[in-house]
Amino acid sequence: MWVALVVFLRRRRNAGWVYLLVFTIFYVYLYAVLHYTLLQFQSLLVLKLFQPEIIIRGIEAAQSVNLVPLIGLTGAEVQTSLLNIVMLIPFGFGLPVLTDFRFARVVATGALFSLVIECLQFATGYLAGATFRVADINDLIFNTAGAAFGYVLFVALARLLRRAVGGRDISNPFLLHVLERPQLSA
Repeated sequence: MWVALVVFLRRRRNAGWVYLLVFTIFYVYLYAVLHYTLLQFQSLLVLKLFQPEIIIRGIEAAQSVNLVPLIGLTGAEVQTSLLNIVMLIPFGFGLPVLTDFRFARVVATGALFSLVIECLQFATGYLAGATFRVADINDLIFNTAGAAFGYVLFVALARLLRRAVGGRDISNPFLLHVLERPQLSA
């Protein structure tokens, strides 16, 4: 899939090597997030559909949803919530490097990405009757906050870089790409 996307971007969009490198890093990051949140354990549940004799012990599907936000957060859940923020910071940081998306679109895209993950966690658990992941509204909230924080971090660091560079000519193609982002316009 990555090869097809890179060929498409190179041929149809005439993307340069810097853009393709950033795209590849972002692609690997997205795969890592999906692996951690879905593929790592939830794929066992899909396997159970085809191999019913496999014994899998997880949470019952009926207990795998939390739709009440921020109530009853324990110490372990606060730690998980902080990890959810950290997990989507690169999303909010990387998306503006690849697109012209501004704050609202980056945050909305981060929320949609998180929502898809939570829905897939619920769907795989529901189909298998057990799950290893809880579809949690708190995950959606904190993932979205992470995407927002990542965007703010990108803009802040890029503006600092712009000030540090001043009016000097830059030969580094990656820095040029970052400094030319439309999100840095006032």
